[in-house]
Amino acid sequence: MHGERACAAKGAAIAEQSADASGFEGAGAALQSIRDENSWIQQQISGGGLSMEPQAADKAAEVYRREAEEAESLAGKADRLQQVPGLGAYTSGQQLAAKFGQKASNGSTGAADLLRQFADELRRKASLFEQAKENYQATDEQIAGDLRRGAQ
Repeated sequence: MHGERACAAKGAAIAEQSADASGFEGAGAALQSIRDENSWIQQQISGGGLSMEPQAADKAAEVYRREAEEAESLAGKADRLQQVPGLGAYTSGQQLAAKFGQKASNGSTGAADLLRQFADELRRKASLFEQAKENYQATDEQIAGDLRRGAQ
């Protein structure tokens, strides 16, 4: 009977670790995908291969900035999870409170940390759209200048 309990407890602990890993590691992997996409967009803009109509770029940048603010707000809420009152003075309650604190913020892979990094990437994407708009405007001005010179 004790062996079954120990095995069940170990299985539950492994399942908990697996759930934690898939959740936060999955979020970290998704965040890396966003970083990679932003880097690709930056390369396209720098190489002159991406420009955006100004109104569309402004709308997209506005949406990404608004979402970044929401992610920052959620990060603040996650930070508050570091202090979980009411779990008691027993060792198990203190351990559980410590786990909440670690999941909320542990330097780079806690919920608050990941949300802040996500917000940074959203702001970066907004900035990229604005750069693409500048490319569009520069190209538009160049074409207009070329047409004026050709018409003379």
